[in-house]
Order: sequence, then C-alpha cells, then structure tokens
Amino acid sequence: MNLLQNSVIILTGFLLSEMLVAARVHQRLIELLLRHTGKNLSALLTAILLISYTLSIFISHTIVVISMIPVINRLLSLVELRDEKRIAASLLYLALTFGSNCGGMASLTGSPQNLLAIALAELFTVEGRHLITFFSWLAAGVPATLILLFFGRTIILFAAKPFSIPSIFSRSSGTPTILPHKPLFFLISNILLISTLTALQFFFKPAPILFGLNSIDLCFLLYGIIFLVVALIIPKRCLSLEALFMNTLFLLLHLSAFPLIFISRLCREVESRMNIPLSRIYHAIERFLQQLFDHIWYYFFRKPIPNLDKPNADSFLSINLIMKDLPCFGIFLLVAVGMILFPLLKAWDNPATPEVDGYLLTLAKSTIFNAMKPLGNHFLQLLSLIIIIIFSSELLSNTALILMFTPLANAFAQQTSLSPILVLLTITIAASSAFMTPVATAANTLAFGGIEHVSLKMILIPGFFMNLIAALLTALLFSLMSLLMS
Repeated sequence: MNLLQNSVIILTGFLLSEMLVAARVHQRLIELLLRHTGKNLSALLTAILLISYTLSIFISHTIVVISMIPVINRLLSLVELRDEKRIAASLLYLALTFGSNCGGMASLTGSPQNLLAIALAELFTVEGRHLITFFSWLAAGVPATLILLFFGRTIILFAAKPFSIPSIFSRSSGTPTILPHKPLFFLISNILLISTLTALQFFFKPAPILFGLNSIDLCFLLYGIIFLVVALIIPKRCLSLEALFMNTLFLLLHLSAFPLIFISRLCREVESRMNIPLSRIYHAIERFLQQLFDHIWYYFFRKPIPNLDKPNADSFLSINLIMKDLPCFGIFLLVAVGMILFPLLKAWDNPATPEVDGYLLTLAKSTIFNAMKPLGNHFLQLLSLIIIIIFSSELLSNTALILMFTPLANAFAQQTSLSPILVLLTITIAASSAFMTPVATAANTLAFGGIEHVSLKMILIPGFFMNLIAALLTALLFSLMSLLMS
C-alpha cells in the first residue's frame, strides 16, 4: 500500500528534521558555514543550495524547506540593515528553493508530485509503468538535476554579484565548530532504512499477507509507530508509567488543540507581515488554551501545565515546539491556493457534466496542439509542451496541472513520438520545474511564507531564466530516454 509507505516516509522525515533542530544541529551548521565561507556570500549560498538539494533527494522537499527555514531565519537575524536583510532573504530564498526543487525531482520520494505520477500511472494503466522504480528514477534524476543545479548556482551567484552583506559574517565566533555526530548518524541510518525498504518494495513487490498489507507495508507501519513513540512519548530521563502518561497526555492535548494553535500562530505571522492588529485574537486563544490545559493537567497531576511555549523536557521531541516551527503563513497560502483550484478540478472531471468536461479537454488539447503544430520537429514540439506546463505552473498548482494533463498523455505521446509513460513523467517533471513565483510549487510557497523580507522583484528574474534552462534540460533528457528505449 503505497499510501501507507509514503505517509510514514513524510511523517518520519519531518520528525527527523525536527530532531536535528532539537539537537541544535542547525545552529552549529550556521557556525560551520560562516567559519568555512569566511566573508564569502557566494560560498554561503552554494552551501545552502547543496544542503537543501542533498536532503531533498531522501526527504520530501517540502519537509526539507520547513526544516531549513529556521536556519535561514537565524542567518537573517544577523543582518541589521533593512536593505541588506531584503537582499539576503531573497538570495537565501533562491538558494533554498532552487536546491530543494531540484532535489525533489531527483528521486521518486523527493516530491509528493513524483508519488502522484506513480499513482496516476497505475490508475490509468499507462503503458511502460513497470519501468519506473526507485533506482531507475534515481539513476536518471540525479545526473540531470545536478546539471540543473549547476545552472541554478550560476544564476544565483550572478544575481548576488552586485551585493555584499558583511553583517551576516560579523558575529561568527572564533571557536571551532563540530557537527554532532550522533544526530547525523541517526539521520543517515534512518534514510538508509527507508531507502532499503522502498527498494525492496519496487524490486520484489511482495504479496499481501495481512489486511491487504504486504511484508514491506508492515515493516513501514511498525517503523512509523516505533519512531513516533520514541520521539514523542518515551521519557528521556526516568522510564515510569507516570512519565509515559504525562508525555502521552501532553501530546494528545496539543494535537486536539492544533486548529486553535494554528489560528493563533497564523494571526501572529499576519500581524508581523502586514501590520494588521490581531493581538486581541491570538491573546484570547492562548489564554483559553492555557486555562483549559491547566484544568485538565491539574485534574490528573495536581499541578498546572507548563507555559504553552515551554517545551516538554522529558521527551526527545516536544510537540508544541514542532507546531511553533511550522510556517503557518506558508501553509495558509497553500490551503488558499488549493481552495481556489478545487472548484476548477471538480468542474474538470464532473460525472454529471461529461459534455462540458469533454469540451474542456478538447479545448485544452486543441489549444496546445495548435501551438505545437507549426513546429514540425518532435523535439521542438516537446520543448514547447514543457514550456507551456512550466509557465502554467507559475500560476496554478503543479499538482493540479499533473491531474489535468494526465488524461491527455496518450494524445501527447502520439504528437511527440514519446511513449505514454515518458509523457507522464515529462508532465510531472515540467510541472515541478517552476522556479519563478511563490505559488509555483509547495516548496516555493512554504519558503516564501516562512522567510520574511523576500523581494518578489529579486526572485522573479532568476526564476524566469531557471525555468527556461529547466525546460531545455527536461526536453533533452526525455528525448534521449526515448531514443534509448526505442
């Protein structure tokens, strides 16, 4: 059951990133970057680009963005002048999004859109879907995205060339900085375990043995449960029934109150960004939650619960700190975009109006084909299709575009001389290759929502050129793959 496995991968990936933050790895990483980059802004941007790319190959790129936002914001806190802060925020945003989006395209588990493509290939029984495995995707994805990453670095450094931000480096200490080995070893071992289980699933495809779950599914389920219990419930100091119950109750209270906590955090971020006075709302919510939690906590333990912002010191991860680190404004933007697109998707595939749906599909297909028709060369037709998808993704959700274009895969295959599975993969990669606007991908939206002072003017032009390079590389990659498969 791919849904179960993917859910476990996403959840454990997020908790892994939070463990690194809890172990202060991100702060040590900052000191290490500042020490080894000296006063070189280009080296710092390159480091952020490579770190976000590498992590996004193994962990979902949206999770990587969420975990890297505190690192970026900590760097920005070192910048004092407002103009310098705007420049630094924009350049660091580009490094984070270029790296995470490229890494997300490099592996099957790097992006939710890649997993969606596999599900759609099974749903529409696309010919050649058996050729997509974890390793085949990785073998083609890593070399191609490394080339794209090289161009992305060139574009970012060219954009950074006129600027100097010395205040970022002014506070780096002279003491040696060493990254903690245990958290990094724990991260690598978990990544290897997930990769091994995923590879076994793709290679052997074991038969179901219990409730429709195969042996790999059961391993993922057991792994996810153990990870959650160890991270959030098992006491760090003294293992006892009371400590277990306290950690469990602490977790359940915050999970049940998450909608109110989210609204409170969102109001704070909106007030900070837009200067809209919302303090009365979030103060009222926080007072209500504190009183409610105190009442429940006192009933069981005869003492008030710690302050809502105070971590649970007896668990490896504190759920309230995890919620505090969530980029609420970025999540709100994602939800808002999804609510706008949902009616469009429902109208696109409504069983009650098949004639309208057929008209919409026919209109979309004819419009794209008319744009491709003057280009007699198959490569140019493929390139034009990719450009249309990429720049459409700048305004629409890339997930929505994949869903809307997938029914046209067979028609595009005939037009471009690619196999249907390659067309589906082309649509998927092209939809994820939008680097320009904050709503182009989930990673862009989360980064824009979580990093303050990002200048749209500074990110649009580099993103535009990155789109063009991504379009050309994607067309070359799938044309070459088509030749090798024929």
